[in-house]
Amino acid sequence: MKKSLFISISALLLLFGCDYNDKYFDGLDEMSQPKDVFSKQYTLLEGDYKTIADNKANIAMAAAEGVSTQLKNLATDKYFTGALDPKKYIPAFLLGKYIAADDGSVVKVAYDYRGDIKDYMPDLNATTIYKLSASDYQLAWGADSKLNFFTPSKPAADYLVAILNDNMKDAVEGDIVAASYNVSEKEPADVTYAFNEDFEAGTANTNIESENWLNITVKGKFKWQTKSYNGKYAQQSANAHSDGVLDSYLISKEITVESGMSLTFDAAYAYHNEIGGRVSVLITTDLSDATPEGIAAAKWDDVTDEFKVPTATSGSIDASNAGSTSLSSYVGKKIRVAFRYQGDSTTGATSTYRLDNVIISTPGKNTYSTVNTLYTYNGAGWALYAESNVIMLGQADIVEMGGRYDDFSSSLNPDNYLPTFLKRKYPYALEGDVKIVVYKYFSSSVTTIRADKYEYKNGQFVREAAMSQFAYADGTWKFDPSTVITLSTSKSDTETALFYQTITDWVKENHPSYVTSYGNNDYYYGGSAYNNNFDFRVSAWKPYYANETEEQLQTLMFERLPESFPHALKVLYADADAVAGVEVVYTINFSIYNGTTTDPYTIKYLVTGKAQFEYIKDSVKKVE
Repeated sequence: MKKSLFISISALLLLFGCDYNDKYFDGLDEMSQPKDVFSKQYTLLEGDYKTIADNKANIAMAAAEGVSTQLKNLATDKYFTGALDPKKYIPAFLLGKYIAADDGSVVKVAYDYRGDIKDYMPDLNATTIYKLSASDYQLAWGADSKLNFFTPSKPAADYLVAILNDNMKDAVEGDIVAASYNVSEKEPADVTYAFNEDFEAGTANTNIESENWLNITVKGKFKWQTKSYNGKYAQQSANAHSDGVLDSYLISKEITVESGMSLTFDAAYAYHNEIGGRVSVLITTDLSDATPEGIAAAKWDDVTDEFKVPTATSGSIDASNAGSTSLSSYVGKKIRVAFRYQGDSTTGATSTYRLDNVIISTPGKNTYSTVNTLYTYNGAGWALYAESNVIMLGQADIVEMGGRYDDFSSSLNPDNYLPTFLKRKYPYALEGDVKIVVYKYFSSSVTTIRADKYEYKNGQFVREAAMSQFAYADGTWKFDPSTVITLSTSKSDTETALFYQTITDWVKENHPSYVTSYGNNDYYYGGSAYNNNFDFRVSAWKPYYANETEEQLQTLMFERLPESFPHALKVLYADADAVAGVEVVYTINFSIYNGTTTDPYTIKYLVTGKAQFEYIKDSVKKVE
């Protein structure tokens, strides 16, 4: 998950001050007004390293740990090493610097660190990733376009603000997003269509009669018909078919296959049931007679498994792209493509099949690379991020450094490449020049944003590589990585969707009967990666709990809720760990949909070990 889901513990105090104080600072209400409760960010200055090295408490601790030499060297080296843990030696410095601090104060300290940085996570400045969808590119190329890149005649800058404004409506002032999109240096090559059927020429609720199709029913009476809803499409179903068995073919005209051609179409199953009512996608080269007997005599290749058709148990579903398959094995031959519906109203095999946009084409030869650009929300809309010393890397940059995609990973460590990259990019850099490099990082199937600060020193770009959070309580400063995760209700928030999907994936593995056919929500916990909330509608849960009353279900929902979050936390926050002497608390802000309103809630977990999260009793609360 991205750091965009994080806010500091100080923000937690502001949002949930009374609850936090009651739990962690018992008796605070009886105390006098706090003298100085604050949240700050501080970067150690050169002189601060000497102050830390000369601190008597630190000297004693270093002697006990056998690192006195390393502490002494800190004064002149002005950076921490793997042997000298800054989380242990910075608190004494803070105690002397912020003498008026009161319980609840928080400081994020940035410092130079060289050595083992496995626990280091740079400040991501709330940056999220927005990857443009196919429909976003249509703003440039038109609603019928399949192009997924920008070109010199259609520059991304002309469209990105409108795209972000339309898709990220929940943004608040100061939010930053990395827009991720494709760019081609050349204009698009033309796509050649050998067959392109959108059924718009048909008459609604009548049998399909067209030079493009043979409409032949082998068993039964129903034929494929043109239907109209949000545009026209073809449909077949055995529902209310008085003859019971229905076996019906919609067969394309002959098409001569050329090199590079592929078949694609949009489809959907409405009123889907497990009993049946299914369509097979078939290809033949030898249909000589357009009759039931000719169909039976022809040899058909079944390519159904090359496509994936979405389903809905209701009629509320539009056809969407089902995938594509190469026609390379038919090059030079004449083929027909058939959609064969088989159902039976007497058994209930009556799923409705909707078909649209059947295309056989040869794609143009287009090449492009992924570009990432930072935008910021100014309160009224999105605008290009304007800080001149901030660099957002794209695919071309990563390729230059030996990569293939537009991200770094453990096998392409940015620390090994960025200093050289910056020196080549800025050959005339002056001493003290600062560049902040923002890039994607791929790990454990998740892509996040990282931001590293580099300063030009003695002919080299040196990374400012660490920041740690410290909290003040009971007269001492302690390292405290307590975190707040805010799960957005925006459907466009992919990080939040990943969080809910991780919960549902656990249910899918352990209680699969509670996962919906779409696979993106479940009713064991009620998590929905589609709506980015918990669905606590009794009517939605009831089909999975036939023997439970409404009251019992409502109780069950909240009883199970606390056990749901750790399934995602253990996967997405695997680096979380307990800290000796510190209660590391993860607070999650989320939403519950009750059928009428979507209400905000909060819940808290204590980190008890590496990726171990323990629910804090009675911490589930509705935010009023």
